[in-house]
Amino acid sequence: LYADTRAVMFKDWAIISKVFPRPIDTMQQLLKRVFEQTIQSYLETLFMRAEGQSKLAFLRVLASSHLETRRLVGDLQKFDAETITPAVMVLETARQSGGAAAAHGLLDLPGDPLSPSTQFSRSQSGKGPDAAARGAIDDGDDDDPDDEAAARDRLGEARSGVGSAVAIAALIGRSEGANAGVGLLHGFLDRCCDDLFEAYIAGSNYINAEQAHLRSALQQALVPFARARSERQGPSRSKALLGMLSSVTGGGSSAAGGSPSAGASDGNGSGGTQAAGFEGSINTNTTRVLLQAHAEAVARAVELESEPVAAESVAALTSQLLATLGDEYVFPALDDVLESLQDLRQEPDLRAFEAVRVANLIVRLAQLHFQRAVVPFVGNGNYIYRDTVTVKNRLMSRVEASLNTITNKLVGACTQWIGGILAKQHRGDFRPAEDDFTALETGTQPCQRCSDFLGRVEQACRRSLGPDNQERVLTDVGGALHRILMDHLRRFVVSVAGGLVLAKDVS
Repeated sequence: LYADTRAVMFKDWAIISKVFPRPIDTMQQLLKRVFEQTIQSYLETLFMRAEGQSKLAFLRVLASSHLETRRLVGDLQKFDAETITPAVMVLETARQSGGAAAAHGLLDLPGDPLSPSTQFSRSQSGKGPDAAARGAIDDGDDDDPDDEAAARDRLGEARSGVGSAVAIAALIGRSEGANAGVGLLHGFLDRCCDDLFEAYIAGSNYINAEQAHLRSALQQALVPFARARSERQGPSRSKALLGMLSSVTGGGSSAAGGSPSAGASDGNGSGGTQAAGFEGSINTNTTRVLLQAHAEAVARAVELESEPVAAESVAALTSQLLATLGDEYVFPALDDVLESLQDLRQEPDLRAFEAVRVANLIVRLAQLHFQRAVVPFVGNGNYIYRDTVTVKNRLMSRVEASLNTITNKLVGACTQWIGGILAKQHRGDFRPAEDDFTALETGTQPCQRCSDFLGRVEQACRRSLGPDNQERVLTDVGGALHRILMDHLRRFVVSVAGGLVLAKDVS
């Protein structure tokens, strides 16, 4: 439709400029009818069909239609500035300087012989339309036949509707300044475009619909997470919490059984990073879906609303995303992980370190998304920008505080578990029989269990934490181990052979 509109408008102007005495008024009426009748009726039908499918389809069609309409208006404004307005200004200039006869002569086709009225005007007064036009730039200097012929050629191009804007502007004394690129129909075309979408965008109609859709899209993306979380916290909530971190999607072994492996892949095998590999935990795939829905909403808001209003809409949509991402996704998952570490009778599931890693990835994704999809549209340094940055930083500070709490709790749980293992040390372990060489070769069983557990702690830290956090966590665990061992070993009497067993345990 818009391609046909462009072609028809360009073609009709060539005819209108030759036939009507005031072509600009005729062209304006023609454009008004095209926008009010043809385009408006087509868009209303299109919007009605899209709204019948879904709210998302309506918003997408609304945004894409607005974009294509702006392109059409831009092309028409360019044609107006380069062709229509220069030709009309030449016509008006000729009317003012050469009278009605000269003005009529401007509408002759290029290359046609001068009309009788033009010939009469030139022979009697010596001032035809070309002389008048030339006088506008020469200020009455000596007449040059070559300049007169060049001016007549350029004037003919203006009458045909395809002339150069630069040549015509020079002909009538216009410079290529601020007015050179703005035509007489510029504001009228902008109003036509605004009128087409006013009923759908005016006031809060659009942003309310966009926020309602974004809320629905975010909730839909979180349905699997919410369902899995509600199942864990079902009838046997306490039992579910105890086994939450040891139940792997698709079935897995219990961490208390001594399996050191902790998968870091998505439960559905989609390639995203999921916390600890257990169902219902946070993962980067779901986060990407949330960010994608928000990015699409921001793009529509920027397209459909004016610049100052668009900045406020983008800020509102971003606050909605951050609230959902934190309060309904990240923080509930981290709270579940923290609650699962409360029972110190169970071996701490070290896959909780993976939840820390995935939460860090989510924060980094949110920060990158904020820089690319939000900052360019909320300005820089104004109050909207400051408020949006404050909301984002508050979310990240809360996530960081939660991760610190979980990490500290993990360190405490590991320390408590090591103390529990050492508490099972038998009093005779360091006083073996003289013919018992097994303990001399392997050490005591509590030592072996501590060594295995500490190895799993190190692997989980190396896999899930950065270098600085690794050093901090492992140093805390190592310091706690040293204090526990010093207190533990003071309780035992060690024989000569037991000294060799003790040396083996310490090493």
